[in-house]
Amino acid sequence: MTVMQKKISALDLKPGMYVSKLDRPWREADVLFQGFYVNTLAEVEELQNQFRYVYVDVRRARLPEATSVPGNDGNALDEDLKKICGHPKRDNVYKDILPVEEELAVAQEVRTQATETVSEIMQHLRVGKTLKLAIISNVVSDIMESILRNPDAFSWLTRLKEKDTYTYSHAVDSCALAIAFGRHLGLPRESLVSLGTGALLFDVGKQMLPEGLLNKPGRLSPDEYQVMKKHVTYGVEIVTGINGSTMEMIDMVQTHHERFDGSGYPNGMRGADIPLFGRIAGILDCYDAITSDRSYQRAISPHQALRVLYDVKNKAFQQELIEQFIQCLGVYPTGSVVVMLSGEVGIVVAQNRVRRLRPKVMLILDSNKVALQNFETIDLDREMPGKSLEIAKVLDTGSYGIDPKEYYLEE
Repeated sequence: MTVMQKKISALDLKPGMYVSKLDRPWREADVLFQGFYVNTLAEVEELQNQFRYVYVDVRRARLPEATSVPGNDGNALDEDLKKICGHPKRDNVYKDILPVEEELAVAQEVRTQATETVSEIMQHLRVGKTLKLAIISNVVSDIMESILRNPDAFSWLTRLKEKDTYTYSHAVDSCALAIAFGRHLGLPRESLVSLGTGALLFDVGKQMLPEGLLNKPGRLSPDEYQVMKKHVTYGVEIVTGINGSTMEMIDMVQTHHERFDGSGYPNGMRGADIPLFGRIAGILDCYDAITSDRSYQRAISPHQALRVLYDVKNKAFQQELIEQFIQCLGVYPTGSVVVMLSGEVGIVVAQNRVRRLRPKVMLILDSNKVALQNFETIDLDREMPGKSLEIAKVLDTGSYGIDPKEYYLEE
């Protein structure tokens, strides 16, 4: 697409504009992407606070709710997505009931119990037992209630997964991500249940594969990869056989490896031919996988993972869904290690639902990179005398020896 850049004052920015260039080099600005849509008035305000002027690509301007789908007419709208993302009161559907500090201990207990239950469910499958929807629903319900109270607590806890429990924690954390994303989109509770259940079960077919294949420390051979792909068929058979399972759940299992450009499997579906929940499932599966340590791959940070997803927009995943997913997690996802303009180093512990560039940060190191004796949590959306309330950059996982896992209950 030809770029038609127009220089405008940041004060003239409006939702729907595409920012193609800034008033300074990209590397000197703390923005996630080199080129992005402005979606909300809150984002407009954040940009106005950071830049005097920007360049917009006038050919890419759009109404905030508009969305095109490859494989259909170029001007066609994905009605399911338009209905959800164009919800006029979407941001007001759910409100945080508890602060993250209060929800964290409860969420930890819920996640621990959920992981243990999922482990038992998977072991039952391996010996030929049938899954009971009531047991699964209890797990999903507990996770959902925690996330409806405050989604940041579960987001924080997803940083705790270990390699040897990846299969079970991946199911639980994908379920939590799905519900958090659905909450962000304003889905009704019954849809959150289906979305969460589908995410919990989309890899259930792997229990029918040889354990040696699942735990192989290196890359799979072409033949092994063909065997691995059979987990989708096995999963559909298992979930279809669960009394009370819904079509949305089955769709998620069937299509979570389909890709928006048709490059996925098992059927090479593309665009809006992939059910909406299936398109969502693919994003969740990929994000949780690349932010997890596995036998053959080191985890990358949540911030890096969002860049990876954005780089494959409208290839592997639908651009509008990716943009909504980034809004859901925040430009600085919970668990990100960041450097403040003051030089202090901290960990993002909670999001600001309205001003996404201004999360809460728990300070770990002072400006000289010396560990603080008492950790202080600062809210970047509030005035604090003597504190610089701006994030300078996001650090790679492990920088300054900081492991977010060691701090998650330190507040």
